[in-house]
Formats: sequence, structure tokens, C-alpha cells
Amino acid sequence: MMLIGAMTAVGPVSIDMYLPGFPAIEQEFGTRGVEGTMAAFIVGIAIGQLFYGPISDRFGRKPPLYVGLTVYMIGALGCALSVNMTMLTVMRVVQALGCCAGLVIGRAVVRDRCEPHEAARAFTTLTLIVALGPVLAPAVGGLIVGSVGWRGTFVVQALLGLALLLTMHRTLTESNVTRDATVRFGDVLRNYARLLRDRQFMALSLLLGFSMGSMFCYVTGAPRVLTQNYGLSAEQFGGLIGLNGLAFMTASMLNMRALRNMTPSQVLARYIWASPVLGVALFTLSWLFDLPIWTVVALQLLFFVCVGRVGPNVSALTLAPHGRNAGTASALMGATQSALTAAAGLAVAVFNDGTVHTLAAIMASGALLALFCFLWVRSSPPASLPA
Repeated sequence: MMLIGAMTAVGPVSIDMYLPGFPAIEQEFGTRGVEGTMAAFIVGIAIGQLFYGPISDRFGRKPPLYVGLTVYMIGALGCALSVNMTMLTVMRVVQALGCCAGLVIGRAVVRDRCEPHEAARAFTTLTLIVALGPVLAPAVGGLIVGSVGWRGTFVVQALLGLALLLTMHRTLTESNVTRDATVRFGDVLRNYARLLRDRQFMALSLLLGFSMGSMFCYVTGAPRVLTQNYGLSAEQFGGLIGLNGLAFMTASMLNMRALRNMTPSQVLARYIWASPVLGVALFTLSWLFDLPIWTVVALQLLFFVCVGRVGPNVSALTLAPHGRNAGTASALMGATQSALTAAAGLAVAVFNDGTVHTLAAIMASGALLALFCFLWVRSSPPASLPA
């Protein structure tokens, strides 16, 4: 589980580690829009998952990981050697195309080995492990940026990819023992089309995507908003953004406790409402008042805790009916999440004017759309969702 968590954490680490270097990147390249490199990374993750899922169903979970982690290392080194914003953006896409192997295959391994309730617990444990990334990555990134510059963050990411590749080779056991899926193009498209017509699958996938997108809005916009409005240094911002990991750890522990007496669908129904309320509250208060930084951070952390309580349960419910094609289902769920997250990042890049209330408005919009998806699937529920 630790290895699966580490492979899953590569994505958040790759996002959060270079955040403190945003101002330095724009200054060195003489252009703005570094947020676009983050959106490009998410687009790469969305596209790449669609390939790794069916391949892992057919050939097993380990072979695609060798390819993915190697591509991730190449992309990370390319980022470190970038000479302009365009090259950095392209290499971030390459890095993402490798990174997504761990994301999609990690979820598939959990589905291979766990039933829905156990899967919800496993995904909660994964979230707890993954949460260490946002705790450590920004703080480490801030130290690296302050000492050797932003390029050093990508060298560290390349070394991380190498460590995961070697560890995976030695310790991961194959969980896909049937390997009876097909990778013929037409059959793969039909499998994806079947999932796209599945109302529960798509509603839950969209719910997860909008929820995670609402958080990604803050991660993308915070470097500009917090440094401009509150004068934080790279080190200070790295430490502050690292608190997001503590929010996820808190959410994981609360979710694990709730699952002792509740089903994943019951936990989802109880806590899906909280993040829209907090998002609207942050928008309203920041529109009316000049909020101190502690208020902004406190509301944002509560927002992250509430979203963190939703995610593991949604993942378990989404993949539960799709054991035979767990990789394909995991890929489409992850691609949907990544596409919506990328759209959120682009929205921040376009509309972020450096104010808290604009950033909060985009966050609240994502949370409200997630709530709408829950109401949509619950209006005609399958057996796994509460009426």
C-alpha cells in the first residue's frame, strides 16, 4: 500500500513542488502565464490515462508502470533544461504522460484486491499517504528554489521517479491475474462508450472531477493571490501551501472513522454539502471585507477537508461495478477528473485577477457543480447510492 500510495502521490508532488518557483520562472523567461504549465500537466494526465487503463487490463499492471515511470523521468529532466515557457509546457506534458501510469494503475490495483467497503478504506489510506506529498513538496520546493533555483525541483522529481521504478520492480506483485481484456482499438472504444452511457459511472466521475477541480483552482491561483496580497516569500508560501496535506490527512482519519459505522454512499451523502457552503462563504466574505490571511487559509483548509472526505468514497463507488475492466474504468474516471481539473486551472489562468474573491468564486462554482452531479445520480439511484 505504501508503494501504491507513493506512485499515486507523484502527481500531487509534481504539481506542488515547483509552486514556490512560479515567480522565478516568469522572471527568468520574461513572460507571464506559468499557470498554463500546470494546466498542461493536467491535460497530459487526462490523455495518458486513457491509454494505460486498457493496456493494464490486457497485459497486467506492472508492464505499463515501467514505461510510465521512465517517461516521467525524461519529462522531469526536460523541464529542468527548459529554455523558455513553451519548452517547459511541452516537457510538463511529457512528464504528465508518464506520471499518470501510477495514478490509473494504483486505483486499478485497489479495485483488483478490494470490495467496495474495503476499497473505500483503501482509498482513504491512499489519501492519507498521498497527503504527505502536499505537506512536504511545497516546503521542500521552497527550500530548493531558495537555494539552487526552480530547476532543482525537477531534478528531484526525476530522482523520485527513478526510486519508484526500482522499488516497483522489486516489490510490486501483479494483481491482474485474468488479463482477458482486449486492446483492439474498436473494442477499447466500445468499452469506453459503454462507460460513457453508464449514468452512475459518469455522474460520480464528474462529481469527483468537479470536487478536485475546485481544490486545484486554489492550488493554481494561490501563488499569485497570496504572494501579491500578503507579501509571502517562496519559503513562506511553500510552508503555507503544505498545510493542504494536513487537511487531507485530517480528512482521511475522519473518513476512516466514519466508515466503521457507515457505508461509502452514506458518508458521501452526508458531506457532499459542506464544500459548496464553505466556498460560497469564502467568496462572500472576501467580496465584502479585506480578509486577513489567517481567515482565508482557515476557510480554504476546511474546504479541502470536506472535499477530502468525499473523494475516497466516490472512487470506491465508481469502480465497484467494473471489476473485469478496472483499468479502463479507472482510466476514464481519472481522465474525466483530470480534464475538469485542467479546465479549472485554465479558468484560473484566464480569470485570476489576483483577488481572493475571484479565486473563491471559481472554487465555489466547482463545488456547486459537484453537488449538482450528486443530486443528478441520486434522483434515480442504483442500489449503491442512498435515496
